[in-house]
Amino acid sequence: MSRLFLIPVLVSCWLLAGCAGSGGGGSTAPAGPVADYRNSRAQVVVLNFFDMYCHTCQTMAPHAKELHQMVQRRGLGSKVEFYAIGWGNTPMECDMYRKRFGVDYTIVPDKDLSISRRFGRFRPPLMIALRKQGGGWSEIARFTDIRGGKEAVLSKITP
Repeated sequence: MSRLFLIPVLVSCWLLAGCAGSGGGGSTAPAGPVADYRNSRAQVVVLNFFDMYCHTCQTMAPHAKELHQMVQRRGLGSKVEFYAIGWGNTPMECDMYRKRFGVDYTIVPDKDLSISRRFGRFRPPLMIALRKQGGGWSEIARFTDIRGGKEAVLSKITP
């Protein structure tokens, strides 16, 4: 009996060890000063709020990645910085999202919704663009669906 119990435990440990390995791309940062968008040196910050278990968020992930790549290709990477915010998600869930969708910009877990609450009540997916003004940030745009209009989004977030 004890041997049968040991097999699932060993398999679980093996799976967890595999999930802990690093994949390519961006980083999953703890919420704090290092990962805080408010410390960005960019002129515009784009916050891409997602929930790992939201089907629509998963559908939007490739489009958010493509928008980020458009910004990079146009040489705007130092002026427009992207953050993915894991709405209600843990670091592990954010890392799963990063690996599954190849997100190559910083992902910040927001398990307690302390970041999300700064922007009112909402459910993801939601993309919010902020422009640096004076000593703070001012919201310039909100997008719930960017699938058909990445050029229009890009025109609104370009400094």
